[in-house]
Amino acid sequence: MKKISLSFMALLALAACNSSMDDEVAVAREGSPANEVVEYVWHYEGPDFSQENLDMLVDKWNSMIDARGYEMNGANILTPRGESNADFIWVMLWPSMEARDAAWTDWMESVDSEWQEAIDGIMSVDFDNVYAFKPTVQRNASVPNQSSTFENEFNFCNFNEGYDENDLAAFEMDFANFLDETEARDGPDGFWYVMLEPYFEGTEDNPLVDYVWLSLWTDMDEKNTGYQNYGSTSLPMEADNFSTCQRFSFSGKAIR
Repeated sequence: MKKISLSFMALLALAACNSSMDDEVAVAREGSPANEVVEYVWHYEGPDFSQENLDMLVDKWNSMIDARGYEMNGANILTPRGESNADFIWVMLWPSMEARDAAWTDWMESVDSEWQEAIDGIMSVDFDNVYAFKPTVQRNASVPNQSSTFENEFNFCNFNEGYDENDLAAFEMDFANFLDETEARDGPDGFWYVMLEPYFEGTEDNPLVDYVWLSLWTDMDEKNTGYQNYGSTSLPMEADNFSTCQRFSFSGKAIR
């Protein structure tokens, strides 16, 4: 099993069987236990990389996962919208850290050599940049995403001097009221958001931030409309008053 190292912030600063609901990140499929772990693994494109070859590898990877019988609730691929030292991120959803550790141990001992041979020239995995979080859904989408694609955005935030978790909680209440009013006016949509708590420790060079807010939308149109509505309120000023955040956007695709 490879270690979970450094801070996930470092990745972004350098910068599924079928799923019908994006909230698989923290709500498992029917009949499956809820996810306790969402894990992000850096990947890089090789000289033979193409969408066709990636699709081929996704099929092979799913077959290998099925054959080993791992307790995995789903998987996604995230592609950065903008420059990044990682070409894409492979995301895995686990019901527990125990399930995650058992699967990684078996994978490294039993099938990783086969996988490395399969991906040679197409892509590579950076085992030094693997980051696991405990996800907590703060608001579910009012309309489930019926496609396998989505948009997401990580916000890495620190409290400004004199502010703390109580100010974040107050903002979330105001934000929930804004979402309720928007849905009452415009109808339901696919936006939802999650708080991510790291399972790894920070370092002196890469300290952990105070909180990580992950927002998700069905598509870019929905995201743009949401930001337009949000920007017409006092919420952005309220958010900037109590914390300072760095924002990183990705397009996503469910692959398991």
